[in-house]
Amino acid sequence: MIRRASLASIPASVLLAIACGGGGSTNALPASEPEPAPTVPTTPTTAPTDPPPPSAKDECAEGAAVCVAKDKTKRCEKTPDGTRWVEATCAAGSGCVQGACKPGACSDECTLGETNAGKTCSPFDVTKGSAAPTADPAASMHDRSRAYLAWMKRGPMATGAIGSPHFSDAPAYTQIESMRGLGDSAIWTGTYLAAEALRLQATGSADARARVRALVERMHLFARVTGTPGLLARWAKESSQTYPFVLGDLDCATPNRRTHCNHTYDGKKYDYLGHISRDQYQGLMLGYGVAYDALGPADEDLRAIIREDVVAFVEELMKERTVPVKIVFNGTPLSTTAKMRFVVLDPSEMNNGAIELKVDSGDAQDSDMYGFQEFMPNLAHLVRQLPGLSFLPDIPRASSAIMLASFFRVALRASEGVPGYAARRAAIFDYYFNHSGQGGNIKDWLDVANTYSFSTRDGCGNGYFGSNITWEPLYNLARLEDSTAYKPVVLNSVLKNKLWEQHKAHKNSFFAFIYAGTFPGGDAPVATAAAAQLAQFPAPPRTHRAVDLLASPKYTARQNGCTDQVDHADAVDVGDRETGDFMWQRHPWGLVAAGDDNQVEPGVDYLAAYWLGRRHALVEDDKPGVCLAWQ
Repeated sequence: MIRRASLASIPASVLLAIACGGGGSTNALPASEPEPAPTVPTTPTTAPTDPPPPSAKDECAEGAAVCVAKDKTKRCEKTPDGTRWVEATCAAGSGCVQGACKPGACSDECTLGETNAGKTCSPFDVTKGSAAPTADPAASMHDRSRAYLAWMKRGPMATGAIGSPHFSDAPAYTQIESMRGLGDSAIWTGTYLAAEALRLQATGSADARARVRALVERMHLFARVTGTPGLLARWAKESSQTYPFVLGDLDCATPNRRTHCNHTYDGKKYDYLGHISRDQYQGLMLGYGVAYDALGPADEDLRAIIREDVVAFVEELMKERTVPVKIVFNGTPLSTTAKMRFVVLDPSEMNNGAIELKVDSGDAQDSDMYGFQEFMPNLAHLVRQLPGLSFLPDIPRASSAIMLASFFRVALRASEGVPGYAARRAAIFDYYFNHSGQGGNIKDWLDVANTYSFSTRDGCGNGYFGSNITWEPLYNLARLEDSTAYKPVVLNSVLKNKLWEQHKAHKNSFFAFIYAGTFPGGDAPVATAAAAQLAQFPAPPRTHRAVDLLASPKYTARQNGCTDQVDHADAVDVGDRETGDFMWQRHPWGLVAAGDDNQVEPGVDYLAAYWLGRRHALVEDDKPGVCLAWQ
């Protein structure tokens, strides 16, 4: 389902005030307290220190190293003629891990089950120097991740980006009938990029590196194909590309403002899905942020792509614009102009050059926005400029505040130490810490972030995805924020006391690993419990199985007012839970769900959580010394 950020996020009391022309009320932002000027290191303390860039006669940055096979390294070494890449084979009993030979260890050089030149990719025992037992996805969490990766080309990545394939021939799974979920492809392809980047950080795998490179290229297409600075596409393909299955969200036959067909980009024609929303950007920026650090100087060509995309996006958010606005309130059209920051404009979806708001006070879920996407920590800065609404109180949006801070931090990291970006980085840096105009700076954003309060639209889990799109950007913010004034606020106040305290009972391994992996000193009990839950995650294929837990002795308490849900003080175990596109964005309380064996989900949820746990040493490798190799 395509979700669209909307005025539905405005509290009901404010919508009522708009409808009645009365006062309304909502929580005010906390008062600002003077704080010491932040001390900001030139390099984020959690970011790796890159080797110095190569000179004109060098072909690489001295000291850079990567794995090119299970037992082969490629290292940049100094020679009389400048730096050169030098390949080396590890000694018997050793393999390549994180760019170096390591006794009794190795990393995957290929994808499980693939064939090439008469060889098959299968488990290899580096200590014995021979084949290892067949992969066991049911028993081994590491093998389970390998099995999910093997499934990607078979279905979820059939269009080059993440989708949810619906087959016609379960359990053979050879005929895709339709590809669903393409309207959410940007968030899940970006999250998949993050998972593979975490795998690359944890292992140095040549296979992971190849996937990261390919996924960066795909996300770059999504980030640029619209032709409008900062405007992301949900999904895109060349117009001439056809598939033997239905593309569920793409309808070029019916003119609309969401589907854009035969659009020219880079000399070619593309079809893409638009009407972008905040959630899709979380995949892009999570993936880009982690991939930038995972790739390192050996992949500067891809890092340059990430750098330009994230810097250009943040520069768009920094601009103040005066924009024509058309608002249709309960069917009555109004027109005005508004000054806006923290927005990306979409001229192709504007109404005669104006952004458009549609508000139905009787049905908040039917409210919508066209022609722009905003990331405003305080939505009142926009709404107060509309006719008759200057009286409205603050509308703090903690999720947008966290997103905005995270985006800036990723841009600062990606432009760090790059001479050609010095002036642009300085402008971003100054805005982040010192901007005093509408919307403020990091201090103001964190004030808003500290208003976070978990809720769902109906109290029964509808809209739980709002939690995921707050946690995803929080990962980059928590690991990259390094100023003495604001790092404690991010880690203690926002991450631990607000987000984690309000989600800790949800048995959400992904959220738990973000918390335990970035909070100083970690949290061993949390990590252990999260790993135990993740171990229950089913092996692929991830089908929509029928669920009926109403008679289960594990879940006897019921949530008052919510049909067929366990009491919200508890949560359904991961192994018992209904299937979703991304488990961690779905509420954990449902006890009943219909099944569909033909509907398969990609498993990005498992991969993201597993490799996040591995990256931060919260999950042990249960197949040490075994890697995938051509045999």
